[in-house]
Amino acid sequence: MGDEMPLSETESRALERLARRTAAEDPEYARRLAAFGGYEASPLGLPSAWTLLPVVLAVLLLLAVLFAAALAGHRHTAPSHTPASPPRAGAHAPAAPIAPHA
Repeated sequence: MGDEMPLSETESRALERLARRTAAEDPEYARRLAAFGGYEASPLGLPSAWTLLPVVLAVLLLLAVLFAAALAGHRHTAPSHTPASPPRAGAHAPAAPIAPHA
């Protein structure tokens, strides 16, 4: 990317000689090495989609866990009972004490 130093002329020639010699001595190894390719960046300089996929999946998993934890915490902080409501009309109310006749 932007921080890389270019190879000197001597280094470039040595690398080219090494690549030619490797291809001549072991063409299969040279083919596999060339196919390996290393790090590939997108046109914007960002990692390729295959590099970002595990990161995106990890972030989504983390968000799902946090959401589940928030829901579980909300259930535990909700009131466990409802406030008493006034008796409905026609509902059985406790009987009033009966006064004795004198």
